[in-house]
Amino acid sequence: MVLLNVVTLVYVLVLVAVLAVSLIRILRALASIARILGKIDSGLKVVETQTSPLNGHIEAVNVGLESIEEGLKSINAHLEGADEKLQPVAGGLK
Repeated sequence: MVLLNVVTLVYVLVLVAVLAVSLIRILRALASIARILGKIDSGLKVVETQTSPLNGHIEAVNVGLESIEEGLKSINAHLEGADEKLQPVAGGLK
């Protein structure tokens, strides 16, 4: 009976030691991840600060592109009309 108690006590001590080592390793890994995420966060804040002036410029570019879109639609309509009128000529050239 004494032997069984000693073996059980040794087993519990080994189990607690293994759990402690495992938890310490997990804690170190999490601390490393936290440091990396902190660096990423500060890098993203720098990017946000450096790109914030682009907001107004992007809006101006979008407005310009919308007017170009309207012009291109008009050109497309003219080209489609010309294509329709040139179809009879194209048939004669074949």
